[in-house]
Amino acid sequence: MTASDGHQVDLGPADLADGELREATAEGLSLVVARAGERYVAFETWCTHEECPLSDGWLEGEAIRCACHGALFSLTDGAALEGPAIDPIAIVAASVAADGRVVADISTLHA
Repeated sequence: MTASDGHQVDLGPADLADGELREATAEGLSLVVARAGERYVAFETWCTHEECPLSDGWLEGEAIRCACHGALFSLTDGAALEGPAIDPIAIVAASVAADGRVVADISTLHA
């Protein structure tokens, strides 16, 4: 992945189907990219409960469900909506650039 414009990073082509997930790496960060409706979002790879890979999970509307123990996290602010996790996941603002690639501003990384 390449970085441009300070903290903007390229997370690959915007070719995901609605509800699809893929792993991406940018500037040493391991992220998951997801498409929820018309919106792309990027978030940390690991569940905060037992560090299971969230890329093995699935979307439920505007949330990601962990496949290991069922924790549910908001794709808006990363909050744990259902346990067993109690800590939030980190969310990164993402969008589709004019060239059809998903870009994320890692300076917006927050949990």
